[in-house]
Amino acid sequence: MNWRKIGAIIHREYVERVRTKTFWIGTFLIPVFFLGYIGINIFTSTRTGGERRIAVLDLTNRLYGPLKQDLADREQKAKRNASDTKDIHWVLEKRQVSSDPAAAKEVLRREVLQKKVHGYLILDPALLANEEPKAEYYSLTVSEVIAINQLEHSLNRVLLRDKIAARALPASLVTDLEKRLELKVSKVTAKGTREEKGAGFIASMIFFAVMYSTFIMYGYQNLRSVIEEKTNRIVELVIASVRPTELMLGKIIGIGLVGLTQYLVWSLLAMNLSVPAIATMITAKDIGLPVIPLSWIGYFILFFLLGYFLYASIYTAIGAPFNTDQEAQQLAMIPMMFIVSAWIFFFPVMNNPNGSVAVFASLFPLTAPMMMFLRTTIADPPTWQVMLSILILIISAVAIAWIAGRIYRVGILMYGKKPTIPEILRWVRYSPGKSAQPELPEAM
Repeated sequence: MNWRKIGAIIHREYVERVRTKTFWIGTFLIPVFFLGYIGINIFTSTRTGGERRIAVLDLTNRLYGPLKQDLADREQKAKRNASDTKDIHWVLEKRQVSSDPAAAKEVLRREVLQKKVHGYLILDPALLANEEPKAEYYSLTVSEVIAINQLEHSLNRVLLRDKIAARALPASLVTDLEKRLELKVSKVTAKGTREEKGAGFIASMIFFAVMYSTFIMYGYQNLRSVIEEKTNRIVELVIASVRPTELMLGKIIGIGLVGLTQYLVWSLLAMNLSVPAIATMITAKDIGLPVIPLSWIGYFILFFLLGYFLYASIYTAIGAPFNTDQEAQQLAMIPMMFIVSAWIFFFPVMNNPNGSVAVFASLFPLTAPMMMFLRTTIADPPTWQVMLSILILIISAVAIAWIAGRIYRVGILMYGKKPTIPEILRWVRYSPGKSAQPELPEAM
């Protein structure tokens, strides 16, 4: 290995990309879009109110009034609390009970279809008995989770008050029974304990998403860079002075440094813009501010570098044998599927960070960079598991880089028909001077 030549290739790959306008436009626009996405998401999630006009068929003859009053009281309470903008303005219209409930339901169904009401509610007499409570709500959509939950909670409160009154119990008992326990959750650390309200989870997700997007974005850039140089025949000039393996290594490191430069710019922007903005949003949602230990940063850098080198080698090996993006597309989906599969393990690992699924995902080399890092942020996995994961990643990265180098040294000079998988495997086994020259595809 001639590290001086590798350094020159790193410099060339780095400077060529950093000097482009698209790099800087993307670098500054992505944080803006990211903050805009968070802001719009929070803004829209707190403004899901509006009017809901529903018809009520009260077969009990005594729940309509209390239900209407409870919903009105809830709305008044929400207005007094300016931060609560989720509440809905309910307009309840009572319908006369007829001798034919089926015919009444058909009339109400037509009103919903004609958009006269949003839906209709049927209050069955079984609600007042010791039988299983039964209330039916019909609407054009069943996806209005917030509205349905509000209606359900009000119905439960009305029923609770009715049952207490029927047993001649004190009305104040309702207030006591409606109180709910709020569980205070704290994380145990080597330095003591600290309360967790959800900000730590959000910080973990951001780090996880950064690593996930990098492996896809910059891994694929390695593939496209190889194919582009093959198409332009630039690689034929370059390898006249450097070995193919040196060219591959320099390309991987150079593109990786471009990614690190982008993250450095984003970090500087975060100190001045993103962190205060996100902190304000988080504080408004009452989930606290994230506490990011130095160990998180160390683990992130370590697993980021190991994962990037692993996937960059895979993408480089995939790009070397082919002449166009279309030819490499099918094989390029394989590493992408493993990266995306990390989201399959995300929630099982979050729910049980030391379970068998979490241990497997954090030791399997193609998911280990993301999943082991995630485990270190939400729990304290055994030290031997962390060390074993790092060792497996180092061995896997070196092995795949070695295989990629052997494919790359032959593939970058191959033009013409698309090679088959058996041909590519023969390139891995090929050793100059010790085995037969690999068969070259016919020129186009």
